Amino acid sequence: MFDTCCEGSHADLCEQVTECSRESFAAWFEGRTGAHIRQGYQSTVEPDFLRLDFGLELRDVPQAEAKAFITENHRHNPAPAGWRWGHGVYNGGQLIAVGWVGRPVARAIDHTQVCEVNRVCVNHDLDPQLVWNACSMIYAAAAKEAKSRGFSRIITYTLESESGHALKASCWTAVAVTKGGSWSCPSRPRTDKAPTCRKVRWARGLTKAEKKAVRNEALPASQE
Repeated sequence: MFDTCCEGSHADLCEQVTECSRESFAAWFEGRTGAHIRQGYQSTVEPDFLRLDFGLELRDVPQAEAKAFITENHRHNPAPAGWRWGHGVYNGGQLIAVGWVGRPVARAIDHTQVCEVNRVCVNHDLDPQLVWNACSMIYAAAAKEAKSRGFSRIITYTLESESGHALKASCWTAVAVTKGGSWSCPSRPRTDKAPTCRKVRWARGLTKAEKKAVRNEALPASQE
């Protein structure tokens, strides 16, 4: 948060926040303090406060920390069981989003060639300015890491009601719509811990052949 030395400085600061563009304010602030930020803004969570958005930094995150974050912040799913690696996104010193990468949930998908982003979770209690672009950063980083580990394709799922804007921004493609339904059956009763509605499968090819295959599988825009 901002702390000013006098009423005049505070008034000048408020004027810069409300009237300047994100880029202009960041340059103005850095010129006076020497600190680089992404933007400053008036908080929507606490309207009386002005806040600093330092910008996003991607770091590795341990499984235990990712699990705790998802348990506390995910809107409709618990933390997954399987784990390959994870990504954490920080704004300043605060963890504001995590990505969890594991094996594909669908058994028919070859887990030696394909990995899955099982969860992307953002702290929605924060102002949207602080988490802006975090999901796109996670999806892009997961694809880059998957390629470096020798996978040919990476996939994930969204609810049919979700837009998928972050995936589109990270060059992922909608390739299928699943039927949905419960995992429970008479021979193996289960308690459903996640939504049972239809979901959209997204993919990103990591080799030349898989990039072509993903383009060929792409859904029409009306079905995304």
